[in-house]
This record gives sequence, C-alpha cells and structure tokens, in this order.
Amino acid sequence: MRFSMGNNIVEPLEKCIALWKLTQVRHMPVRADNRLYACESSIYGPCVLKICIPGPEVATEIHCLRAYGGRGYCRLWAYDSADDMLLLERVTPGNQLWEVTDHRKRAWHMAQTIKNLPIPWDGHGEYPTYETWLLGIHRTITSMGLDDVLFYLDKALEIYRELRTRYRRACLLHGDLHQENLLLNAQGGYTVIDPKGVVDDPVMETARFLMNETPCPAEKILEMAGIMSPILNVPVKDMLRGMFVDAALGHSWSLEEHFPTQEAFGERRRETLEICGFVYGLL
Repeated sequence: MRFSMGNNIVEPLEKCIALWKLTQVRHMPVRADNRLYACESSIYGPCVLKICIPGPEVATEIHCLRAYGGRGYCRLWAYDSADDMLLLERVTPGNQLWEVTDHRKRAWHMAQTIKNLPIPWDGHGEYPTYETWLLGIHRTITSMGLDDVLFYLDKALEIYRELRTRYRRACLLHGDLHQENLLLNAQGGYTVIDPKGVVDDPVMETARFLMNETPCPAEKILEMAGIMSPILNVPVKDMLRGMFVDAALGHSWSLEEHFPTQEAFGERRRETLEICGFVYGLL
C-alpha cells in the first residue's frame, strides 16, 4: 500500500474514488494521524473517507462500528480492510462537543448520549480490555525503569480490579470517548465517531471525557461527574476511579511514545506524575 501524509493525492484515495463513486473530495484539516476527506458518494450520499495508519486498531474500529450499526455511532457504509480505508456517514452539522462552552452542559450532553449506548459484547471480534491495556503498558514502563510512574500504574491496576468486582458487564465500549469524538447531529443530539473498541464495563466509558477536561480545578471535575452520576447511575467516586485508571494508562502510553528519541520525554514524565497525582487526590 502506498501511503503519504503529504498533500498529494495518493493511490488509496484514487482507489476509493473509483470503488465508492466519490466526487467533491476535499481534505479535512483536522488534528488526526489518519487522513480524512469529506466527499459525496453516488451510492451512499454525503460521507467521510478515512484512510487509516495501518495497525490493529483499524480492525477493532470496523468491528465496533458494524456492531453498533448506526445506533448512536456514525454508520460505516463500506470499508476496504486490505488498504485500511473506511467510508463513514458524515455527521452534520458536525460541531464537536467542545463547542459547547459551558462545562456543565458538556457533561449533561455526554451523559445523555451514552446512557443507553453500551451494547453487550456478542463474542465476535477481537478486542482488548482495560486490563490487557494496563498489563501491556505496565510491562513497558517496567522495562523503562520508571518506578515513579509504576507507582501510579500499580494503583491503577488495583483500582481497576476492585471496580471489576462490582461492575462485571462485558460491553462494547468506545475506549477513547472525548469531546472531539462527539459530533452534533441533525436531530440536535450527538453522534459518536472514531471508536478504539474495547470490551469492558460501561463504568469506564466516562473516563477519557473527564480526563480531557484537565488541567482544571478539582471542583470542575467533581461538578461534571456530579451531573453525569444520576443520569448514568454510577457513583461519582467510581467515575473518578475510572478516570484515574485512564490517567495512568493514557499518560504512560505517551511516555512510551516519546521514550525512543527522548524528545520532550522529561516534560512528559513530569506531566504524567502531575496529572496522575491530581486525579489520585480526587479519590
């Protein structure tokens, strides 16, 4: 597969145009590793073409979108797994949830969007769990000799496993559900896009959303969790526990990414310890 992150039209794009009868193809300058194009299809109508960086997450995204079948998530109209290309429903008007300036309203919209969303995993598709994610990054951080970060990863594993003694459902979750992945739809609600796909209990689904609000005062996080809690029937403390698990997980991934070149590594390490300490202090 020929793939370029530059501005030239590349071979996969030409293949998609012919395969799915695309016109009015225009690059979407969004902050993402993948290439996104708004387009019109004579078969499916208004679409977004996503040409992905190859990796296992492409398959889990495809399986997740197929499983939801448009219920709360954008529709997957077609895909080419050989070249990691997805043709997706275009959500309009498509404003990100970030554009709701009141954090209290963002929390309300988030909870209303996901309260009936998680579907039971039907056993099809290979997905990670939060525990497999945690164990994987724990091995990596151990090999890097970062004992200060391991302190928080050990706590995250302990907290996650305690949560799983009380929250035991196996549902198909998004795994990266934050403000940029919730788009305003024509009905005035929000449609979910860009899932990672992870099997776990829905107690974990608000974690990345709350993490994405940081850095901020503790009172803001507590207020947002307090708004979502009665809607989702999850105690605030358990939302915060999930948030801490995500903090340790996500920031450790960032350290892994920056470790080989040492680029900005020291700053990332300080940020990791600071944010993990902040969220741990909320528990």
